[in-house]
Amino acid sequence: MENKDNAGKDKIRVLVVVMVTLLLASTLVIYAVTLVKQGKSVGALFPGIIFMVVLVFMVPFLKRRYFDVKKGYPFEDEMSNKILLNATSKAFTLSIYWMLALMVYTGIGVEEYGYPELIPRHVAVAGILGMAVIFGLSYAYVSWKGVVE
Repeated sequence: MENKDNAGKDKIRVLVVVMVTLLLASTLVIYAVTLVKQGKSVGALFPGIIFMVVLVFMVPFLKRRYFDVKKGYPFEDEMSNKILLNATSKAFTLSIYWMLALMVYTGIGVEEYGYPELIPRHVAVAGILGMAVIFGLSYAYVSWKGVVE
């Protein structure tokens, strides 16, 4: 009986992830269309690129998760939890170095080397985007190399 309950919960989890992905994709499309209607077609490239990245990475992921749950496999197993934990710890450590590099860039880089100055919101966007990229790369690396016990 417990296995059927978990299978039902796993199906709901997959559907929630699919719905959130569809909401994200539709929001990006609406935003890009609004920018194009305002005559800012170059500005619409950024949401369009994000939309394509979401499609390229999420569709195979969601398809695999859906068919795995349909076959009766659990949504998450021990190995995927270990990979996620290991990738998260690596990404956290590397993100600290990334934020320190941004701090050095905005301080020493601008004052001594004449690099272009960034406004605070650009630093925040670069920090968050960099951390997301670092997590994605560390997850791919740990998935490829495997978890070392």
